[in-house]
Amino acid sequence: MVRAQGRELALWILCHLESHPASERQAALALFWSEPPAIDSDDPFLNPALAVELAGLLADELVRRFAGRLVESWLARADYWDEQIEAQSQRWRLARMDQVDRNVLRLVALELVGESTPRGVVVAEAVRLAARYGSERSPAFVNGVAEALAKALRDDSP
Repeated sequence: MVRAQGRELALWILCHLESHPASERQAALALFWSEPPAIDSDDPFLNPALAVELAGLLADELVRRFAGRLVESWLARADYWDEQIEAQSQRWRLARMDQVDRNVLRLVALELVGESTPRGVVVAEAVRLAARYGSERSPAFVNGVAEALAKALRDDSP
């Protein structure tokens, strides 16, 4: 459960970081950790139900650590990871992908290479996140690209 929740938190953070120039992302991440969005925020873009869920995810130290590890891994080599995704996405540049799809695929690449999570779990979790937060077409798109990433990045892929 910790990893599933950590992936959700990492997805939210990656989407948030995209609103900042690359040169400011480390500072934005530090600010996010020190002053996360408040549940009672007047921010019109922060859905109250999601704010409560976010607060729950942030309250668990293990969830925060796993999410932080994924996000920091992406920040350390963002261009490399994005190139890996584009190489497997067949005619889809990252800039043309839906924000959720793009960031779920970043999590896939990071977890396939940097974690010991079984390949099938990584792909299934990616599809779950895409179904929950993406568009109607997101699960199928993410599944296809995630499978291609698994074959390209992980030796244990069938």
